[in-house]
Amino acid sequence: MTAITWHIFDNSKALSGIVVLQAWLTLIGNCCLAAATWNLVRSERQQS
Repeated sequence: MTAITWHIFDNSKALSGIVVLQAWLTLIGNCCLAAATWNLVRSERQQS
């Protein structure tokens, strides 16, 4: 979050769209990793 905020205020206005895209892709990637982790934990609980 801090890195994205820094990029918004430090980079030129022409790059703001790319920074927002990067933020959304990071959010989607983190949500996918969380879902995969949850599925692994659930799978391990069912096997034991």
